[in-house]
Amino acid sequence: MSRVRRIAEEEHILVVLLAGFGLIFLLVFPPALIVNDSWLNLMAGREVVENGLPSREEITVYGLGATWTDQQWLAQLFMYGVYSLGGFALLSTATAAFVVGAFSIAAAAARQLGAGPRAIWVMFLPVLVAAPWGWSIRAQMLALPLYTGLLWLLASQARTPTNRIWLALPLLVVWANVHGSVALGALLVVLLGVYELIRTRAASWRRSIPLIGLAPLTVVATPYGPLETARYYHLLLVDPPFAGRVTEWRWAEPAMNTMFFYVLAAIAIVVVWLGRKRLTPFDLAVLALTFAGGVNAIRGIVWFALACMVLVPVAIGRTLESRRRGEPRRRLNVAIAATLSVAVLLVAGSLFLRDDEWYEEYWPRDAVEAVRQELRPDDRLFAPDRFSDWMLFEIPELRGRVAYDVRFELYDEQFFQRLQDYNFEDGPDWLTFVDGYRLVIVDETRRSHTAELLREPGARVVYRNDELTLIARPE
Repeated sequence: MSRVRRIAEEEHILVVLLAGFGLIFLLVFPPALIVNDSWLNLMAGREVVENGLPSREEITVYGLGATWTDQQWLAQLFMYGVYSLGGFALLSTATAAFVVGAFSIAAAAARQLGAGPRAIWVMFLPVLVAAPWGWSIRAQMLALPLYTGLLWLLASQARTPTNRIWLALPLLVVWANVHGSVALGALLVVLLGVYELIRTRAASWRRSIPLIGLAPLTVVATPYGPLETARYYHLLLVDPPFAGRVTEWRWAEPAMNTMFFYVLAAIAIVVVWLGRKRLTPFDLAVLALTFAGGVNAIRGIVWFALACMVLVPVAIGRTLESRRRGEPRRRLNVAIAATLSVAVLLVAGSLFLRDDEWYEEYWPRDAVEAVRQELRPDDRLFAPDRFSDWMLFEIPELRGRVAYDVRFELYDEQFFQRLQDYNFEDGPDWLTFVDGYRLVIVDETRRSHTAELLREPGARVVYRNDELTLIARPE
């Protein structure tokens, strides 16, 4: 309790920043937190609860019988459990706790490594806007505090080696069952081991060699066993069939959605150059490695952003702090911290007064009801990946009757070629991709196929809004 009071008294600048972030997150973000992956995680979590840990695909038509290594099963189970207990209100609150928690750990790490509070304030907004998709309801959210915690541990060890470094291994084991980004975490631990060997001229071999050897093994410490898990990572990282076809796996080509990533990178380069003496070679290697990962794939930007939150303020140090630092106004600071804490709790509590329609603002229930009412016992539904897991979760009887979903690792090259032909209307047989599906959902935000489908005799529109059209085709 005394430690919490000391933080409230002396770190009031950061308390205001993080509590304000939490308030805004809970007040504004919840409807935007639900994305495609949110529905996937909820659907897969329910699958684990009802049918056990999956190994073969039984949910989609095009993936039927494929090997399904559900590496993030623990995160999905957690998310479905939270949703079952308190709906999207509790799930949104949990998401805020993980995201704000990750930023809080990053701020604590930066302070402990030598940054001043104002340096953290300066970097907060550029980091936040660099990867906004990273702060949504998805399995990745559970990995965020694990990542910033690991960065704190490794950066501290790079300065003063202690036996606390062994905490990295159980942390990685938990992470290995939460999200595939554990591969980055293991790589950073290996990087620290190599750095220590070089820095000490191999004098640290008793600690460094085991770290280098054991860290990669934690990645495959899942219920699927090392061989199957290694196959999964080889598929995802070495030879993915969806390479260049899925937005988050494409390289970060300069565009509107990557603009703030490159702005953050430019800020980091300037600040790191000016404050390079405050950073270790390990810090610089982490920033370079995560930046390269962000350029290589858009989904990697979030890890570079959080690395900047930990390390770039350290390069700034205390240069932005007032030279005349007086005694903190302890009572006032404690009062501010207490008021903000109560405000956060009240706002979190108010989420439970909201109805489901507020959370699902971008996912109209009318569309779900239209599918449910039109669905016949033998019908299959063709839904683009944007909508498929949403439909699967809301209508459980669609299990095994939906064409495909966002688990792109399940599908082969031929599938992606046919999907590309369908999306871009290439070739004479592009429409055959939906053969066998009486119900078809058209994504109207992309190239619409509504006109072509309605040319079929007997085809009709069942439901339509600005984003999707549900079409019932003839038998």
